[in-house]
Amino acid sequence: MLTGLSKVLLTRYARTGDRLDLGAALQTAGEAIAQAPERHPDHTMLLTNHANALLARYATYLEADDIVEAARTNRFVVRIAPRTHFAYARYLCNACEVLRLLFAHTKNPEDVNEAIEYGYQAVRATPAGDPERTIYQIGLVQALRDRFDGLGDFGDLDEAVAVCRAAARGAAQLDHPDQATVMSVLGSVLQQRFERDGTTEDRDEALGVWERTVAMRTALPLLRVGTARLAAELAAPSDPGRAARFLEQAILLLPEVAPRRLRRGDQQRALGAHGDRLTADAIALALSGTGVSAPERASRALRLAEAGRAILLAQSLDVRGDVTELREQHPDLAREFVALRNRLDQDTDTVGASAAVPGAPSHSARLRLAKEMEVLLGRIRAHDGFARFGLPPTFDELAAQADRGPVVTLNVSRHRSDALILTPDGVTACPLPGLAFEEVVRRIGQFHLALVAATAPDADRIAAQGMLHEVLEWLWEAAAEPVLTALDALSQLPDRQNALPHVWWAPGGMLGLLPLHAAGFHRDPGRGQGRRTVLDRVVSSYTPTVRALRHARARRPAATDRPRSLIVSMPTTPGHAPLPHAAEETDRLRAVLKDPVVLGASEERPATTAAVLAQLEHCAFAHFACHGISELTDPSQSKLLLQDHAETPLTVSALSRADLAHAQLAYLSACRTAHPGNPRLLGEAIHLTSAFQLAGFSHVIGTMWTIDDRLAADVAESFYTHLADGPTGTPDPARAATALHRTVKDTRDRFPAAPSLWAGYLHSGA
Repeated sequence: MLTGLSKVLLTRYARTGDRLDLGAALQTAGEAIAQAPERHPDHTMLLTNHANALLARYATYLEADDIVEAARTNRFVVRIAPRTHFAYARYLCNACEVLRLLFAHTKNPEDVNEAIEYGYQAVRATPAGDPERTIYQIGLVQALRDRFDGLGDFGDLDEAVAVCRAAARGAAQLDHPDQATVMSVLGSVLQQRFERDGTTEDRDEALGVWERTVAMRTALPLLRVGTARLAAELAAPSDPGRAARFLEQAILLLPEVAPRRLRRGDQQRALGAHGDRLTADAIALALSGTGVSAPERASRALRLAEAGRAILLAQSLDVRGDVTELREQHPDLAREFVALRNRLDQDTDTVGASAAVPGAPSHSARLRLAKEMEVLLGRIRAHDGFARFGLPPTFDELAAQADRGPVVTLNVSRHRSDALILTPDGVTACPLPGLAFEEVVRRIGQFHLALVAATAPDADRIAAQGMLHEVLEWLWEAAAEPVLTALDALSQLPDRQNALPHVWWAPGGMLGLLPLHAAGFHRDPGRGQGRRTVLDRVVSSYTPTVRALRHARARRPAATDRPRSLIVSMPTTPGHAPLPHAAEETDRLRAVLKDPVVLGASEERPATTAAVLAQLEHCAFAHFACHGISELTDPSQSKLLLQDHAETPLTVSALSRADLAHAQLAYLSACRTAHPGNPRLLGEAIHLTSAFQLAGFSHVIGTMWTIDDRLAADVAESFYTHLADGPTGTPDPARAATALHRTVKDTRDRFPAAPSLWAGYLHSGA
């Protein structure tokens, strides 16, 4: 019983990372050995279980004593186990594996020599045709590679290739469940030998092996994606087009790596291991390929950007389209679809018990619900006029989004950097050699350190603002100016008397950390469209992808005679510093928004999460003047701080489950509401601004960093004043981008030396 408990605890630790489980697993494994009789028939199994727990603790804490003790235990197990024991070969393989790890720690050649000897014994002890033989062969291959890496004996690498080829042949004959893993390892060993002596036959064989591996539909998606990345890296120097094809296959597999049946946190972890760099490299290599025309390469690159970015958002968009027609023609199917979608949107994977969703489905229930959704979508698509219900838009449907103004998708890669400009005439690639990967990383670091210093009491704030200007000027020269020049050459920047042209930016990845809309030489004298700034040349909006832009524009708010407004005002927040100007901001907006519902810190109308969500269901306009928190480790838990934030926070995850029929414009006058969070998930655009868009708001005003509380009231009042500066004299959401542009420009003119005060505001959406 103790042995079984130890295994369960170890398995749970591997899934959750709870170190209390690891300690308990080790303790119970030790107790099982202590309580067993001296000649217990399962003595070797008990010792092996204890060694496995030691290995897990070594992997966590890297304490030398654990790996030394695990090696001693495995050696002892091999020594006392009869050669006729059914698990004898497995014990040999275990010893090979732990001695490999010991060699990595000690660099003692005797350890790796012993590992290789155990590996050979495990293979010899297993007859041909036994599926376990393949596993032992791969263990031996890895030990041989370790010795080559450590000692440089070319014979070890040649032997590794021979053993791995034999393993691959055996796996193919047996249709082994680990066949894809074996082939992936064979490709890696061949690549290693190619790097040693430059033999192109090894490179070509490796690429061929990996090509077959990536195409194996029975293999795990994560393995296929990882193999495709290795193959692309090997192919890129000689054949960038082939490398791009490998990465395209990987991108198309990403939804399988993070399917809807997984909880949100598990999806984020899966995508964080691959997403951003994979997509960036795929775009770059597609543009570097030959054999097709430049427009075809650009179109292919944009398709890859759309497929590889904001994958979790795309999954939600697929089932968040307008269901009005479905309700009108097939009301029963519409009700079933909405109910099932709402169940899938619930999520148990949250940070802290306070964020848990009551009644959220378990993993097995999510798997069942995901299958039910597949069946239901099939039934819906079988009806006339609904063949594409819940499917991604076609490329032609995406291209149509450029009718209101060009959409610029940017890409930064170690291979090259470019802008993909979508216009009504197609896609054009604009090379951006000034956006070298390392330089972008450096400039982002400079910019965000300067943002901190700009408000630090003991820092040189003037120097910090100067650094912000320096980065904005670099961003103009490296990205904005080349793009605007290309747009002008494409006749996309018409010279209008009273209105600037409108550009939508899809920065993706790292560039989402810099304000493209504020790039330029703001310290230069002069005014007007000739000035070297984005702000003086175009009106800017943002979108994670063209697909997300299409969704924002496709929303049709429910008809109403008098749109309702909501203001959430939190001058005081439990556990956080007061926002003394939030009340002033609210007072100024009451007159502009005409009889808004106001929720706040008062007991009469408290701004709780439940109350806010209930009001949002009926409101066209929503304004939040409160604290915002951007969670770097789990961006789905980024939140607006309301009265009950400690118990029931208004998170990205909670907002993403909402489906607001009347929503039109949300203004988030809070800190960092458009900050993309986790550096490994920048391309996913998981933040509060995108969550409000997903919930139904076609226009969202967000912030990229901490904003000034006093100035926030001025900015908000100016925005709504410009919003109502139309023929009707009432706030018009369609004017949101222009209203924010004028407000930010006016604020820039008031405080030209302080970009931290005005460059962080942005418009996202239609």
